[in-house]
Amino acid sequence: MVAVMPMASLTEGEMAACRIAGEEVLIVNVAGEYYALSNLCSHAGQRLSTGRLDGFRIHCPLHRASFDVRTGMPLSAPASERLKSYPVTLAGGKVNVQMSG
Repeated sequence: MVAVMPMASLTEGEMAACRIAGEEVLIVNVAGEYYALSNLCSHAGQRLSTGRLDGFRIHCPLHRASFDVRTGMPLSAPASERLKSYPVTLAGGKVNVQMSG
């Protein structure tokens, strides 16, 4: 697990991009739950952190593909591939992300 940020730095309905172990990761807080997934759209590689968060749905700003932040599953075309998602734990007031197995 990698401590990424203080929980307090990301309020409900917000997202933040970071680089962990060489990968671009998007941290999202929805309804008090934190999620971590690839920050790059699986369709065209656009940074999702520049898109719009609508509940559990993140919209890519380039072609309007959308994904479920809980699972990384695509919810609308043109995306058809799942985003990589990472387990998140909260401990000591920090958001921690597990990058591998």
